[in-house]
Amino acid sequence: MADAPGPLGLVDEQALDEVVTFTSELIRIDTTNRGGGDCRERPAAEYVAERLAAAGIGPTLLERTPGRTNVVARIPGTDPSADALLVHGHLDVVPAEPSDWSVHPFSGEVRDGVVWGRGAVDMKNMDAMVLAVVRGWAREGFRPRRDIVIAYTADEEASAEDGSGFLADRHAELFEG
Repeated sequence: MADAPGPLGLVDEQALDEVVTFTSELIRIDTTNRGGGDCRERPAAEYVAERLAAAGIGPTLLERTPGRTNVVARIPGTDPSADALLVHGHLDVVPAEPSDWSVHPFSGEVRDGVVWGRGAVDMKNMDAMVLAVVRGWAREGFRPRRDIVIAYTADEEASAEDGSGFLADRHAELFEG
């Protein structure tokens, strides 16, 4: 991976390190969705929003139900005539029984070059990758050709009523273009 160039032809070692750190730290935030509204994504949403804001990307936090938080941000592109691209992930995870795991499911432990925990492959890893990439773009001063809309949603593992359903029904303007 170290040979893969970024948008400006350089490897962003900081982004490579950040994706591991962000994945581990997001896993440590227990966002277990047991259905029936039994979940609280807000701590993970605040984590993501803080890192976006630190990179100069203005996040918007939105809730239908208190604690069921979504994050949306738009990175302006260089070509206003180009359609926007939506990149999204969810912040909740399915339940995990610690006794079924060789590593605690909310440890975010890095072992043998692998991040372990609930969400390491669905979907906190992808959330972390998107976060690391857009922060890398900000450091490099890179702007994509088209607007990039980033959404981190709540409630994907159950009904989506507090997540993508809520965003589409009540905040469609954030996805224009």
